[in-house]
Amino acid sequence: MHTEPLSAPVTITWEVSLGCNLHCDHCLSGSGPGHQRPNELTTGEAKAFIDELDELDVFQVNIGGGEPFVRPDMLELLAELTDRDISTCVSTNGTQLDAETLDTLEAMDPLFLQVSLDGLRAENDAIRGEGVYDTVVDALERLADRDIGTTVNTVVTSQNVADLPEIYELADAHGAGLRLNRFRPSGRGEDAWDRFRLEPDQIRFLHGWLEDRPDVRTGDSFFYLNALGEVRNETLKQCGAGSLTCLVDPVGDVYPCAFTQWDDLAAGNVTEDGFAAAWSNIASLRSQIDGHEGCPAVAMGSSDPSGEDPQLRAILSDD
Repeated sequence: MHTEPLSAPVTITWEVSLGCNLHCDHCLSGSGPGHQRPNELTTGEAKAFIDELDELDVFQVNIGGGEPFVRPDMLELLAELTDRDISTCVSTNGTQLDAETLDTLEAMDPLFLQVSLDGLRAENDAIRGEGVYDTVVDALERLADRDIGTTVNTVVTSQNVADLPEIYELADAHGAGLRLNRFRPSGRGEDAWDRFRLEPDQIRFLHGWLEDRPDVRTGDSFFYLNALGEVRNETLKQCGAGSLTCLVDPVGDVYPCAFTQWDDLAAGNVTEDGFAAAWSNIASLRSQIDGHEGCPAVAMGSSDPSGEDPQLRAILSDD
């Protein structure tokens, strides 16, 4: 079904930098140390972009990367967003959250943090780097004493799906919610797809486990069915990429979503064209997104780009 874009997105994801102090094997954006692009938005360009988001009444901005806090001006940009009462959620690897940074963040409203944790000690460090697990748990302990809405963000892979009950308990013990994201063939995930993608039995385990955990947050069509292939959340079925939401990359290029950053799906640039103009061009790209069952990015990035989401098919089949 074709979904017409709104006059402005309800929410956007803004990858503010490809720089990161980590080099995760499954990184959707392919970020890492020294990966900053030379033409990433300057502070002035970023503030002008925020001005336009405010004028368009965009409700929420999800900040990602890379690691957002490697930008020296990140706290300044977050203040620009929250001072305009734009709901702001920052996805972070959790390694940059010292006491001074948390003091500043706690004074901002509305602001939320998503802290990445992709497994228990051995599994997480195998993906994210030695010692990262302990650093993240330390950050969660500091956040437990702060008035900052916090969610543990886990990319579900073949390596950690069996550990989800323990990850849930760890998050809960620190006063945080749990949000599951899907591993996709994007960024370094393209090369790691066969290593980390879920097998059919793992997919069915995941959906069965979610049935008993309605408080676990999910956010895409992969999660709209239960383990038996029955609809558990109809609102997740329709992909909102390019109709309700979009992605702005570090240099200001606009794409339907974070997982469709291909040249033929670029709609414009926030500095060269203006965000409103780029958003209006999204409509012409929807024909490449519509018609796929499940997540179009996975369908388009799989071995059968014209077909359906292969992992969604696994829920519906015993093959």
